[in-house]
Amino acid sequence: MSTPTQWFPYRNGESKFELFSFPHAGAGPTAFNVLREALSQSDVAVSPAVLPGRGRRIREVPHQDMDSLLAEFEDMILRDKYAMFSGPYGLLGHCSGALIAYEIAKILLRSPCASPQLLAVCSCLPPPVIRDTGTGRLPTKELLTRTALLGGTPVTLMDDRDFLEVMERPLRADWRLYDGYAYQASPRLPIPILAVRGAADPDISAAALRLWQDHTSREFVSKEVDGGHWTLTQAGASVLAREIPAILAETAMPRWQGGADG
Repeated sequence: MSTPTQWFPYRNGESKFELFSFPHAGAGPTAFNVLREALSQSDVAVSPAVLPGRGRRIREVPHQDMDSLLAEFEDMILRDKYAMFSGPYGLLGHCSGALIAYEIAKILLRSPCASPQLLAVCSCLPPPVIRDTGTGRLPTKELLTRTALLGGTPVTLMDDRDFLEVMERPLRADWRLYDGYAYQASPRLPIPILAVRGAADPDISAAALRLWQDHTSREFVSKEVDGGHWTLTQAGASVLAREIPAILAETAMPRWQGGADG
């Protein structure tokens, strides 16, 4: 059994709005360092997730399928009596983390707690068009090479044998989770969605990104940022830091008391 502190050990309880953020395959909370800094002057605080098998949870077995990950999360919030989700909050994810954020949004919307007020998805295809890439079944070298090409991992670390040995287990598990994902048709989410892609991302076209609009009954905003698949760059974080408070202010969510100007 896991605890809220294990899932989100770096929360800032002083902010008006909490953005629970889920990283891409194999990554940890440092993936959101640039975004956290970009939002530091706003009322939005980034609370990065630490999933089993990485960071402080390195000794835990990482999940290889979405159902088991969601079951652990749902058990955790139930035992916490949903206290973590009592104030204004949203969800954000990058790549496979966006898929996790989407599924967690569905759990929270049917739970006896405050509903998320925003879902931000970065560099991720909409759930119905997710396909098995085969990446999780690749030999180690090919697995690491494909992941490195997507960005987000410093080049120097890709030459660090000790780092790669630690990274491979959660990385392979995350790819298997992503490749094994099976979308089940669901009602549109009653929350705004912000979808972001890199303008040079070869895997996610602008047209594909706009299909996220089919998953919300509220406002939908799509943005392109400079670069490829990795959108949590300085440029991408600047766009997110501008758009997230603006969307919250424009949608006039009743529990949001901040805004683009704080």
